[in-house]
Amino acid sequence: MASLDDQLLAGERIVYRTRPHWILFGGPLLVALAGLILGVTLQLTVHDFRYRYAGWYAGAALLGVALLIAIPPAIRYLSSDFAVTDKRVLARMGILHRQSLETLLSKIEGIGVEQDLWGRVLGFGTITITGTGGTRESIAGIPRPLEFRRHVQSQIVDLDERRGREPAAALSSGAGEARVERDCPWCAERILARARICKHCGREVPESA
Repeated sequence: MASLDDQLLAGERIVYRTRPHWILFGGPLLVALAGLILGVTLQLTVHDFRYRYAGWYAGAALLGVALLIAIPPAIRYLSSDFAVTDKRVLARMGILHRQSLETLLSKIEGIGVEQDLWGRVLGFGTITITGTGGTRESIAGIPRPLEFRRHVQSQIVDLDERRGREPAAALSSGAGEARVERDCPWCAERILARARICKHCGREVPESA
């Protein structure tokens, strides 16, 4: 199965981790529910003694079909892993046909969330990461996508702050630049001049001139 733990860099830690949303099993669940309804309905409506178990047989057959068609989603669920670390966004999907996503936080220019009506009701969506140079990577079926985005933005802010702290020795020797700040155009709080996401309101800010 896919494992992100073996792909971590030295000193890298996972701050948020998730697997695909249970909507993967929507089809098998509907078939199983149809089998249950069919079994109960036939059992209550068929009064011929010779067919008294016909309803349960029909229901059991549909339950068996549901189990069979649940195998591919189960493999996909167990072989998929999504994580936000303090350095990257990672994703692993598939066994035989392996797909992977590794994006450095420093290369992320924007992260979008797409949810249709069912996605908002059931709590899943698609994350689209826009990197430097206009590259776009999408991850579908993410549970609580807004929470996933919040963790990515939080780590980007932390990374910008870590980069903004200059060692005292470097400052005293003249090597390195002083901390430069500016006002957030949305909430007017002070942020780093090169920050891309405000640590106070969480909104993306344009690059400083």
